[in-house]
Amino acid sequence: MFITHDLEQHIIKDIYNSGYRVLNILSGSVSPILVTKILDELTELNLKICVGMVSQDGISEFTHLAFQHLVGRYEDRLEIHYHIAKPGQHSNVFYWEDPLLLGLEKKIFVGSATFTLNGFYHRSEILVEHDGNVEQIFNHLNLINCKSENVSDEVKIHHDREIELLVSYEGEQLDIFSLTEGGELEGYYESINIPLTIRGGETPPKSGINWGHNGQNGLRQPTRTGNEAYLSISKQVHRENPHFLPERREKLIVLTDDGEMFICKVAQEERKAIETYDNNSILGAYIRQRIGVASGAFVETRDLMRYGRDSVKLTKIHEGLYFLNFATVLTLANCEDHLWNIDERDTKILQEDNNMQILIEAVFVRVPELNIDVYGGLLCFWDEDSNEYHADSDLIIIKTLGTDDVIYDESGSSLIVAVANYCHAVGSELQMDYLESLDCEIVIEN
Repeated sequence: MFITHDLEQHIIKDIYNSGYRVLNILSGSVSPILVTKILDELTELNLKICVGMVSQDGISEFTHLAFQHLVGRYEDRLEIHYHIAKPGQHSNVFYWEDPLLLGLEKKIFVGSATFTLNGFYHRSEILVEHDGNVEQIFNHLNLINCKSENVSDEVKIHHDREIELLVSYEGEQLDIFSLTEGGELEGYYESINIPLTIRGGETPPKSGINWGHNGQNGLRQPTRTGNEAYLSISKQVHRENPHFLPERREKLIVLTDDGEMFICKVAQEERKAIETYDNNSILGAYIRQRIGVASGAFVETRDLMRYGRDSVKLTKIHEGLYFLNFATVLTLANCEDHLWNIDERDTKILQEDNNMQILIEAVFVRVPELNIDVYGGLLCFWDEDSNEYHADSDLIIIKTLGTDDVIYDESGSSLIVAVANYCHAVGSELQMDYLESLDCEIVIEN
């Protein structure tokens, strides 16, 4: 019997539904996403997987960590080993052990399809039912458990993009980690924007990213870590695209733009939330680490503004697989917009003499490539009638990075213009488009 389509149905689900429960797989490469999908849907299935081409190709860190994670999750139903003898084993064998109590004989399928998303769904492959002896193939493999302490000594774990994360787009293979706003894949996949703030632009006091808190003053319960969090999904998302997310309690794999992977689930009544499956603190800890906030701390609006983003973008690659983009690039071209969204703009006196006072704000922009910190400030003059200082003009004040050494100031200009003028003053003739593209960060002094 030749099987060229619906491989998952014919090779796995139909056999499982007829009473088989133990599947041995030898495949050149294996997709952790497919492993998760099959084990979640077939709750009595036991999988024994041998990844055949690791000795030749190595294995990506993403896939290796995912395998270790999955073996821990399905410890009673999943084994994953790597074949470490060269030149590797490229055979693809799907061997169902015979369920003795039912009197059924073993079933074997061999062919070109790897146990991957590409092999089962995206490429033209073939599997053939076979009635020979395949036990000797499995018996002659040189295997190491993916959770072995010395696996890194035997296997090359590389940091290249996993081939399974390449998707087809207009006939070409593109990396889904390129799913950034404005990129060429924009609009090709379904996406939603999920705010981390509530109405009014404030972070929620005891929900969403701050689920583990009861306002800024403390944790809701003594047992909370403070990292408990979920992504809040609005009713509008479900109205406009009711099939974007799976049903409540179903799992989804979420990849992030910085290469992390989370097993999540849809939660709450009316599918109002997405949270990490094993522990709802995992997501909150990740976001806090990403924006530079202490673990367990209450996330404030200014923390998000300083980071440069107050929402995440979730893109659906296919059923059960999503891509979360929380990337931000603060540049001299856009940082000033973020500055004005930070309310706590305390000032301190930089200079005071002869009835004149220069104030400097506690929020500033750091530009590492130019070795400068750029502050907003105010020039104030003493008014004898009111007996107080009055602001006269805005100032941009530039210091040497990380010091109190003032090296330039200018009034009445935007931040980027002042930086350009500073560069000209010190003899650095840099083009405006280059300056605008420079990475920077927003710093809030305590």
